[in-house]
Amino acid sequence: MTGYAHSQTAGKFPYRPLSPLEKEIRLIEVDPLHKIDTHSPVRCRLKHASLYTNPNYIALSYAWGDPTATRAIILDGRNVEVTENLESALRHVASSFGNEEEPGPTLWVDAICIDQQNESERTQQVAQMGAIFSTATRTMIWLGPADEHSDLAIETLHTLGRRGVRLHDHVPSWTNFPFSDTPSTRRVIRTQKMLDGILTSLSRGGSTKLAAISSLFGRPWFRRVWVIQERVLSSDTFVCCGDADIVWGRFFWGFWLLCGLRDYLNIVGTGVGRQDSSALALFLTTALDRVTPVAFTRSNSSFFTLFSLLSRMATTPQQQLQASDPRDYVFALLGLIDPEKSPSIVADYSKDWNTVQVEVATACLSFYGPRLLSFAGTCQENETAAANVQRAPSWAPDWSSQYIPQPLSITSDFVVRGGNLRSAYSASADCSQSLSGCFISDKQISLDAVHVDDVGQVGLPFVEADNLADDSARVASLASWIEGLEVLLGETNEVYTTPADVQEALWRTPIADRAYAYNWETERAGEKTFRAYQALRSGMICQGVKYANIASVKLRRRRPFGCIKGHIGLGPLELRDGDSVWVILGADVPFILRPAIDGGFLVVGEAYVHGIMDGEYVNSRTHPLQRIELA
Repeated sequence: MTGYAHSQTAGKFPYRPLSPLEKEIRLIEVDPLHKIDTHSPVRCRLKHASLYTNPNYIALSYAWGDPTATRAIILDGRNVEVTENLESALRHVASSFGNEEEPGPTLWVDAICIDQQNESERTQQVAQMGAIFSTATRTMIWLGPADEHSDLAIETLHTLGRRGVRLHDHVPSWTNFPFSDTPSTRRVIRTQKMLDGILTSLSRGGSTKLAAISSLFGRPWFRRVWVIQERVLSSDTFVCCGDADIVWGRFFWGFWLLCGLRDYLNIVGTGVGRQDSSALALFLTTALDRVTPVAFTRSNSSFFTLFSLLSRMATTPQQQLQASDPRDYVFALLGLIDPEKSPSIVADYSKDWNTVQVEVATACLSFYGPRLLSFAGTCQENETAAANVQRAPSWAPDWSSQYIPQPLSITSDFVVRGGNLRSAYSASADCSQSLSGCFISDKQISLDAVHVDDVGQVGLPFVEADNLADDSARVASLASWIEGLEVLLGETNEVYTTPADVQEALWRTPIADRAYAYNWETERAGEKTFRAYQALRSGMICQGVKYANIASVKLRRRRPFGCIKGHIGLGPLELRDGDSVWVILGADVPFILRPAIDGGFLVVGEAYVHGIMDGEYVNSRTHPLQRIELA
């Protein structure tokens, strides 16, 4: 769960048992407090209620905060220690709702209303978490106490939200909007002019408003894995930060408008007449990425598959959603899934994370096929070894790991550039395989695959320029790295038989042959991207940085490699000489595999291998199909 309450006896508060048959939950009634009363403790009383009776209450969604930093509240006459952030939320509620003549509000708060020390109750209550938030009269998102920037951030989001609602009537989707350096239609001209005006307004006074929003988006609440379910299943949600508040709908449309500004700057770039457009786009991308998992998960639970929800776990360490219990990286999503489009998985806190990890992988491989392996690999080997924890098999993704691989192609629930294909690639062409008999044990699986090549050389990973806001430094650092890739690729060989083939491999590989930085966009690189590459190699900053923006994402946690036959590609940082490249039937991308000590192979991770990403190698029908075991 999201956090826990501490009594003076470490969680031994005398809870009365709940009745699962009655779908009982606990609620707390909060006594009113004057705002000027900052010394009196918050007083609450517990009561039981059945969800069958549709009780009136506000569900609290919050970040637990530091579990060692606590404050006391009075619960049923007893001192109970809760985290500082929870206490501040309760104090805000007590001083903002109700008065001396009227009772205070009734809340549901996970840390208090669930006996966190009772494993059976915890499992049972998590199973009805969706009902708890969907039944609530309202849901209050508590971002924490105010700081010097938060009021300005909320005020700016109010303004952006109003403009976003109006603009959405003309722009249903940013991903389909034809941004252009030379706009020709009235709709595009008008929209881009409006975005220019908004950019000017936001940048007035040294970009203080954008900095305030970025600070707000960095609040811990946006990184909790549980907030996705809590927000999506709530029918009436409002966001509070100190005394400032905004309804979720207004917040979302402000966020949506900022996404449009980001795309405008990324695609049109300095066409808006700003010298810092690339730096601004990068700034916005970083800020918006923190909010994207919760903001772009819609309120239609039948829309989601477990696979699409788990895909949201594959982020950078800086963006990773957080949970105090690794099992919650799966259990927190179960209330959102469409059971007809997802395997059956039940939250069970009696099972350890290693067991849950393998069971989820087994169920998802059976249901979705080998594409799940794009999230698997040996990248978590070091962190689990350091923690002296038994490691799950390499084919079982560790959804709790900050090093979980970010697939090159992620299926999107939204309309994207290039079309909503299952993947940008189709390395195994139209070949598939049944996984019904592939599970040898809970440690090994056997799959049909085609061996492509063996890794002969491993190149250096790309290291970004120190100053990401300096476009010239970013272009120069990538151009220098490509020179090393050129050496790794070499001259013509049996794979790339002409100089034109070699040059095409050279410019397409750093960007994994993609036209956009976002991994959910499926459009492949074309003439426009090639011109940006040429500009980068020629030292032309304004156009070259567009190629650098794509490459910096595709090269993240990857390194180049050259194979014995001549193939070149990008693979995980952990790959090494002697690893091999395989196409597993039914998978969209090739994989790097490594011989295991006890036989079979370990999954190192997925790869981009130039020249085989669209089924060319499998379709040739000249390479034998092999049955291999993954450990």
